[in-house]
Amino acid sequence: MAVTLQRLEVFCAVARSLSFSSAARELYTSQPHVSNQIRRLEEHYKVELFVRARQGIRLTDAGLALFEQVDRILSDLQDAEQVLVDFRSARRGVVRLAATTSIGSHVLPGIVAGFRREHPGISVSLLIGNTEQVQSMIDDGQVDVAVTPLSAGVRPLGGEPFRSYDLVVVARAGTDLPDPIPVAELAAQPLVARENGSRTLELMRDLLAGHPTTVVAQLTGPVAVIEAVCAGAGVSVVSSSAAQMWAAAGLVSILRIADRTPMHHYHLVYPPRRTFPAAARELITYLRGHTPPAVACPDGSVSPSYRRMPDPR
Repeated sequence: MAVTLQRLEVFCAVARSLSFSSAARELYTSQPHVSNQIRRLEEHYKVELFVRARQGIRLTDAGLALFEQVDRILSDLQDAEQVLVDFRSARRGVVRLAATTSIGSHVLPGIVAGFRREHPGISVSLLIGNTEQVQSMIDDGQVDVAVTPLSAGVRPLGGEPFRSYDLVVVARAGTDLPDPIPVAELAAQPLVARENGSRTLELMRDLLAGHPTTVVAQLTGPVAVIEAVCAGAGVSVVSSSAAQMWAAAGLVSILRIADRTPMHHYHLVYPPRRTFPAAARELITYLRGHTPPAVACPDGSVSPSYRRMPDPR
């Protein structure tokens, strides 16, 4: 005869009140049912749990030892059930967020901090890579949601416009270059480029197509690129979101590109799936609330390589 959880709950109710009738009222059942459950528990353990006397009942030493253990177990079980309720209701959880380097390093940390203030029980794991790496994270199911620009050959996924930033030229502070700088003059400068797989590198190559160029260094991530520019290695093309800190510190000059406004269009992307963790749904909703209305694609439409999915469930 197995000991059921219900039988242990009956035992604890009697042990707390030291009354079969009080335990029956607490559990909304009959006194004979409570007495029967205690009797069967004593038969199972082959030991008396209560001393029954005319004045009432009291716990035996064995009963007291059992009560201390079972009461703790039932309390832990209630805590465990509450944890699951919290996960289901998005009060707790972990969200895996991927982002490309420029926006992941310079924009999203502040947004994630605001999200954590509103949802202190939800942890956000932010994974950063270039566009190609983020795409692989999505394809491999490593993340729940991603923020990434459109890249050639990207597989269609559920997504929507998030933010857009113009690409700018960064040069070492004090460099004598015109602002805006003509494309031909930009191409004539020693260039510091991003790594292969970067959308910024794709856009820079598109911008300078047809012009002879000299790439003096190819580095991973905008931080390394801008630091190389600060050191005088050359000039580069980066997202404006990545350059602001160095410009504010007086280390680089930000130059516009004459007659061109190349843009990074970032998308909020989530792989199609039947259900989403509640915590991931909360983060997606929060990110949508931090999408400036004027930064979608120029014509206001969703990029054809992304289709707006129904709200994650």
